[in-house]
Amino acid sequence: MSENSFIGTATYSPEDNKLRIYPDFRLPKDVYERVGQAGFIWAPKQKLFVAPAWNPSREDFVIEMCGEIGDEDTTLVDRAEERADRFEDYSDKRRDEAVRAHAAVERICDGIPLGQPILVGHHSEKRARRDADRITNGMRKAVNLWETSEYWKSRAKGCLMAAKYKQEPGVRHRRIKGLEADKRKREKTLKRARGLINVWTNPDKELTLERASAIALADRGYWKSEHKYPFDHIGPISLWDALQPDHAERNGILITPEQARDKAVHNHNAMIVYAERWIAHLNNRLEYERAMLGEQGGLAADKFAIVAGGRVLVRGAWLTVLRVNCQGGRISSVSTNAKYVRVKGIEEIEEYQPPTEERALAVKNATKLAPLCNYPRNGFLEMTKAEWKRIHTDYKGTHDIEATEPTGRHRVRFTIRQSKWISVFVTDEKRKEAPMFSGVPAQKPDLPVECTMPESVYKEPETQAQGAPFEAMRLSLDAGVKVVSAPQLFATSSKVARRMADLAGPLAGKRVLEPQAGTGKLVEAIFNEATGADCVRVVAVEINYSLVEGLKTLRDLTLYANEVNFEIHQGDFLQCNGDLGLFDAIVMNPPFVNGVDIKHITHAIGFLKPGGRLVSLCANGHRQREQLKPLADYWEELPPGSFSDQGTNVNVALLVINAATQPVTPPEAGWLF
Repeated sequence: MSENSFIGTATYSPEDNKLRIYPDFRLPKDVYERVGQAGFIWAPKQKLFVAPAWNPSREDFVIEMCGEIGDEDTTLVDRAEERADRFEDYSDKRRDEAVRAHAAVERICDGIPLGQPILVGHHSEKRARRDADRITNGMRKAVNLWETSEYWKSRAKGCLMAAKYKQEPGVRHRRIKGLEADKRKREKTLKRARGLINVWTNPDKELTLERASAIALADRGYWKSEHKYPFDHIGPISLWDALQPDHAERNGILITPEQARDKAVHNHNAMIVYAERWIAHLNNRLEYERAMLGEQGGLAADKFAIVAGGRVLVRGAWLTVLRVNCQGGRISSVSTNAKYVRVKGIEEIEEYQPPTEERALAVKNATKLAPLCNYPRNGFLEMTKAEWKRIHTDYKGTHDIEATEPTGRHRVRFTIRQSKWISVFVTDEKRKEAPMFSGVPAQKPDLPVECTMPESVYKEPETQAQGAPFEAMRLSLDAGVKVVSAPQLFATSSKVARRMADLAGPLAGKRVLEPQAGTGKLVEAIFNEATGADCVRVVAVEINYSLVEGLKTLRDLTLYANEVNFEIHQGDFLQCNGDLGLFDAIVMNPPFVNGVDIKHITHAIGFLKPGGRLVSLCANGHRQREQLKPLADYWEELPPGSFSDQGTNVNVALLVINAATQPVTPPEAGWLF
């Protein structure tokens, strides 16, 4: 590709080992497909192509497309912060939308508590069903938007945490160990390829068919990646297979030994070039990571001279070091007396305590291996070195034989056969008898068991006040819309309920009766006036079973409410007599049909204590004014349409009856509207 046809600029970042292409224009379809086939993914917010990891073929492709590869200017944390900012914007937008959706639901629900049932047979049933659908859809939208907002908020937090985590010294050291392991693999591949080239091209030995077949069998190289076999089977063919004289296609070899040598040398030379590029790349990354680790001050464990018997602090636990494991002349890990994962990486060590001489000696004696012996005995399994070598490591090992007369403590080999441990005698290995008994039945010393674990501290989960309304909505959605048959129920509006509770108050410390509890609006007003469910004792009576279950749910959701301060009785209030006891106050909204409100109110008067007060609604009809108004210490005709939201335009009055005359403060004008 010519200089004028480059598609943009390219960069490489050693922090995340990624190649990036910044295109200068919209790529043609064929070029876009090539970029995708090379392993690059389009990042629309950053307006670039990114590959998940470097490799030689991607580097060659980037040089072809962009001419050269520069250094990435933005750091890992910078990119994480930019990404977190985007996620925060998403979160803020969804949160604003959730708040607006919640406000819309509240406007529909004004005067209707979340979870209030649809009252079948009630005048407002049709409107209630329509509003219930709107409320349910609005709540679902608000909850989903809030959950989406919280999701993007957690994503933003996670981005920054992940970027900062990758830069911690311990994490960087583990990354260095991984790079060193990759480098050793590539060096092993390089050494093997060079060795096989020397074997194939050895001038001192003639390359016969038999020798070429033997080398090809050890080489495990391929002649062709795709070849047609007999019976129309197509697949790869190895060098060894191509050298076999009885090949079915030609009744002879497919290639000569010289052709096999040339093919193998060509393949290994390509492998050497590929491995050398990988090693050079890994060396550059290791140099960068080690330099960054040095700037950060290195590991905490670099300051300590760790030896067996000392104690190391790992994640808040002090552990005893049983063995120090080295690699490349440096300490890579330590074996400890931890309960589960015994080997701890050097990067995990936070502090170190050197051992005393006595403790170091105790650990040395406890970890010292007994001498390995090889001798025949009855019940021992006899096998050769080759047979022992062929047994998988999971099914063989050594175990201790404790000191008993006439032999001292030693080890022997064992293998597992038919789920049993069987001791082994290797016949073609030097025989070594068990040591003589020293006279003391010495046993292997126990390892130190001191292991100071950190105390677990319970932390209360963080609570967000902003999410409380949406959690309440979620609970209401889980409960669903209930359908209750209640033809004569006219639920009290919140404003009227508050006014009635005020007229009955102060209610703190008193026993209050709500004889037609319905959906619990008056009960909520009583609790609010008494400044909490724990400050008043309420007895609620309701005849409808479904509404009683709703009252129990209300009790469960009300703070400090229980069966003592919020009693619920199912039954007809007119059938209740002395079983409920006497009350300091009664707040009620009885049914109005056929003048039954008169019966309920006059029946309720008998439940008042001396000095008690009854506050009730009633129909503002001729019979009510004739029979109830003379009993009332306060009578107020509510404005027309006070219960229009309940589907009725019945005229309603508010009355107060005192068991002993008490002055009643009239409300301010226009309190209802």
